[in-house]
Amino acid sequence: MKSIARTTGVAMLLAASWTGTLHAQQFPAERAAEARAAVQECSAAGARKDEAAARPAAQRASALLAEWLRAEPRGVEPRVRLANLRAGCELPFADMMGKGTLIGQANTLLEEALQIDSTHWEARFTLAMHHFHTPEFLGRGPEAIRHLEILLRQQGDGTRPGFARTYLVLGDLYRRAKREEDALAVWRRGAALFPENAELRARLGGTPAGAVAAAGREGGPALALAPIVVEAGTRMDDTRSQVALKRVDVLVTPGGTADIMQAFQTGPGATRAGEGSDLYVRGGDPAESPVFVDGARLFYPGRYETLNGASFGILDAQVLDAAYFSSGGFGARYGNALSGVLDVRTIGRPDTRTVRLNANTVQAGTRIDLPTSPNTGAWASLRATDARLMMAMHGREGEFQRAPAAVEGMGGAVWEPRAGSEVKLVALADEDVLSRDVDAYGWTGPFESRGSNRLASLSGRTLLAGDRVALRGTVSGSRRSTHFTFGVLDRERTDRGATGRVDADVSLPGGGRVSLGAEGAWLDGTEAGRFPATDRLSPGAPTVALEESDDAGHVGGYVEVERALSPSLALIAGVRADRLPGEESWTADPRLALAFRTGEWTLRFGGGLFHQGRWRIKYRVPDAGTPGGIPTRAEHLVAGAERAGDPSLKVEGYVKRYGGYAEDGDGPRIEAGRVAGMDAIVRWSGERRLNGWITYSFLDGRVDLEDGGTVPSAVDVRHSLTGVARWSVRPMWELGSTLRLGSGRPFTDIDGGRVEANGRISPIYGEVHGSRLPGYGRLDGRISRYLPMPAGIGIVYLEMLNLLDRKNVQGYTYSDGYAERRPVNSYFSQRTLVLGLGLTF
Repeated sequence: MKSIARTTGVAMLLAASWTGTLHAQQFPAERAAEARAAVQECSAAGARKDEAAARPAAQRASALLAEWLRAEPRGVEPRVRLANLRAGCELPFADMMGKGTLIGQANTLLEEALQIDSTHWEARFTLAMHHFHTPEFLGRGPEAIRHLEILLRQQGDGTRPGFARTYLVLGDLYRRAKREEDALAVWRRGAALFPENAELRARLGGTPAGAVAAAGREGGPALALAPIVVEAGTRMDDTRSQVALKRVDVLVTPGGTADIMQAFQTGPGATRAGEGSDLYVRGGDPAESPVFVDGARLFYPGRYETLNGASFGILDAQVLDAAYFSSGGFGARYGNALSGVLDVRTIGRPDTRTVRLNANTVQAGTRIDLPTSPNTGAWASLRATDARLMMAMHGREGEFQRAPAAVEGMGGAVWEPRAGSEVKLVALADEDVLSRDVDAYGWTGPFESRGSNRLASLSGRTLLAGDRVALRGTVSGSRRSTHFTFGVLDRERTDRGATGRVDADVSLPGGGRVSLGAEGAWLDGTEAGRFPATDRLSPGAPTVALEESDDAGHVGGYVEVERALSPSLALIAGVRADRLPGEESWTADPRLALAFRTGEWTLRFGGGLFHQGRWRIKYRVPDAGTPGGIPTRAEHLVAGAERAGDPSLKVEGYVKRYGGYAEDGDGPRIEAGRVAGMDAIVRWSGERRLNGWITYSFLDGRVDLEDGGTVPSAVDVRHSLTGVARWSVRPMWELGSTLRLGSGRPFTDIDGGRVEANGRISPIYGEVHGSRLPGYGRLDGRISRYLPMPAGIGIVYLEMLNLLDRKNVQGYTYSDGYAERRPVNSYFSQRTLVLGLGLTF
């Protein structure tokens, strides 16, 4: 990649002296210079792998180049600059399939430029270099030779700066093709014209038997596997620790099943409390960590919901641009959350028509990018899931009355009226259903779950006052329905909501910024059906009729100041005020974060007050043995240290205190809670062949009961260890593995039953949370083979879940008389194989 970036930089310097800038008079010279500078800035950031600097530069450059192309539809230079942007700036941060797409886009732009002006030196040389750095097995070498031979004829005996590179690279390509005499001849001719060129002299000195290999090692092939892992920001102004996730992390994490929620579970801050997609963050339940999509809050991000949570997430990784996860001490921008925040951003305006196809033994899907004009575009994704084939392959079809099935679609339309502005409309719709024989709560029979989600959001952002003010706004509407039937349980719930928010960031003179915003939401929930009156669901068990409806609202706002107090010390201080859903009074939450940089280390400290309304979307069968209560207040204190470099290290300790419990459930009432723990991650990403990360978490969670006792919390998973490794065996082969280990969760065991006066048998509970489930362990693997294609790239993979065939226990059920306890194993309690194929063109 360094070679491409350097080549791009050299070519841009040469452009001022001899590029054919057709129709340049139609585009203002100062705007053209601004576009060149933005491309150069972005390419420099790409060369040093600084995505934080590359992203805004890429946005500015893309907007300026789109404006340039509108002014000059047959312009050569804007096409060349846009190709430089794709290869030098965007490609270093793309996943494997994305790299193939970006190189294809860049090459198409350069070929268009040559159709307009076949003598354009920079366009042809850059195109040749793209072919040169493409892996040999893709067969692009002859094309690179052809373009460089044309350039030799075009250059003649010219000695302009940069012409020597044509001789140098063409000789390397001849040697690669076993044309040794041709290689020596072209190097001799080049050395005669450029006697001061040390590289040409070295080639003729006989040293570079591996010259071509060295050139490839210097920057890596254009389609080389990027060592991208779950990352946390290390910039000085990144005072709060957060984890960033890219599309590649979701798609290639072994055992992650291409699921955003499960991919985040392999990082620090997420407790492995179960095998589903729910995020348990540092001792909090999933309802305490909301999920946002382009600023719109989802009711619930799961699919195939059961009495123990959801199995998979509903968000398609194919439309993921970036996702940020904070596991504590997050900023004042986010309210109505107690433990963490997951903020997902979908892709923006596509500028090249692209089709992605994905199919495996469980799911088939596609994503289409469709540019409609220089400043508008649309994208859409569609996924259909049916697990019958996979179940049949493993002899498990008898477990299901109806195998898990789902259909989901997402779509977006984007308009960029000017540089720095965007309007985006995004819609999501999905339906899922499953029916499985379940042994739980004293009844064995089919459990049927149906769910649906609807979301529509309109968001916009713009830059004002010379880019010193950034405005963002979102309005959205959402709906979620779930329907459970199991024994005497027959419950349907529908939730609806409408939200709106506006945020502003204002750059301060001398550095720093002020952020402020406001939000409002209306929520409505209805329930109908029959609900068990006890913890028994077998036929004949007592029930109560459900016919309930309720609504709530949320109004809130915040202000936050970020400032560098010195070259090594930065601060964020903010406060937010809310009237939360289900609450009558207002809350005020002060929050503070500090970052101190010393050498390669960044020390972070953060904390504050956090509130969340008692309005929750959840369902629980009556359980007199489980402590009950909904916390509405939490105090966070977080301290950590992070070392940049490779390998990098981050360690973070935290203390969280819960309070303001609202009454909920049938078990002993909780009055207060506290969690203390530590998260650590070591990651290595600079190796060419082996990359990955290891995370470890220690958690001690306790709750104080109304009767004066103190017991472990429901998510008191003391130890969690996750290791992820990806090994590039050959240029197009990759092996991956994920190991997950965790302590067992606490639960209240049943010592037997007693017969009450009406003849019903009721359980006799043991010590509250006095028992623990067995420890959790799962080893997953993945084999991937990337496929060369003329206009894109493909991948074939085999996903291997639970390689050791371990029977992980997620709970227990009891016989009718409570005399016998039986384990309830997880969904992936058997070894499961998934074979798939993905294509991008």
